[in-house]
Amino acid sequence: MGFTVLAVGDANVDIVLTGLNAIPQAEQDTLAQGFEILIGGQACTFARTLSRLGIRVAFIGKVGQDAYGRKVVAQLHQDGVDTSGVIHDPGLQTGVTVVLSTGSERAYATYLGSISELQRTDIRSSQMQNANHIHVGSYFLQTNLQSEIANLFREAHELGLSTSLDPGWNSFGKWEKDIIDVLNFVDVFLPNEVEAAYLTQTATPEEALDVLGEHANTVVIKRGNKGCLAKNRKRVVASPAFDVPVIDTTSAGDIFNAGFIYAFLNGWELDSAARFANACGAIAVTKVGSLGIVSSLQEVEGFLATNHFERKRINRD
Repeated sequence: MGFTVLAVGDANVDIVLTGLNAIPQAEQDTLAQGFEILIGGQACTFARTLSRLGIRVAFIGKVGQDAYGRKVVAQLHQDGVDTSGVIHDPGLQTGVTVVLSTGSERAYATYLGSISELQRTDIRSSQMQNANHIHVGSYFLQTNLQSEIANLFREAHELGLSTSLDPGWNSFGKWEKDIIDVLNFVDVFLPNEVEAAYLTQTATPEEALDVLGEHANTVVIKRGNKGCLAKNRKRVVASPAFDVPVIDTTSAGDIFNAGFIYAFLNGWELDSAARFANACGAIAVTKVGSLGIVSSLQEVEGFLATNHFERKRINRD
């Protein structure tokens, strides 16, 4: 039996230090109020969230043949994600990210390890033939796959799949224009506000939305406590954030992504999809890291019911 969504890309362990008063500067130390060792990675968190929302998901990525790699796969299994496409490489260590979080601000340090080692040959055409959608997370960290993502998405379109992409932060500091070529094969592009500004060299998210919207079919710019901006070929939507207490924002963007793609796959109108994704993100920030992954579709629907949400589907008549 096939899977509705293939989630491709990074899986790692997040070591999250929480409750910091401020992000420390060089040569400074600061005390954390707590810590968690959690499963992270854009694509992995996306897969887990979408599965909990009731979508059939398979994850394709690399981990080391180590304790952290086993922890990643065990968590994916627990969340109902198919892991037959996970490669355990004995020559690699599973990637690790250390997160310093004040709640409203974050700083990261990442050991890439297995994160950047996925290759195009690790993704089989037979896997795509059994899916309806493919999502790639952390574009800029996928250094061995990056040059093939446009071809991957072109093949996906030829097979009838829709596509989505989150660029992630470019830790290498080079915001290459090559990604624009990829966007011509992207149905849903999901950068955050800072990433969108760097990619387009524009001064406002509205300007970035216009530039990116010339290429991707739908662009959604995540704006944290300002909600999101979304644009497709028909309209532009500014969807405000929900007012919730913020504990940690570490995985909120990835959880937002899953919420938006859930709505996209179910044929919702752009404003409804943006609102649903904002709800998923709002639930996420009330907990630490990937502990904020929504527990079920019912949790999100319950949250939205208290905020008078009415979803709208696209009229295809």
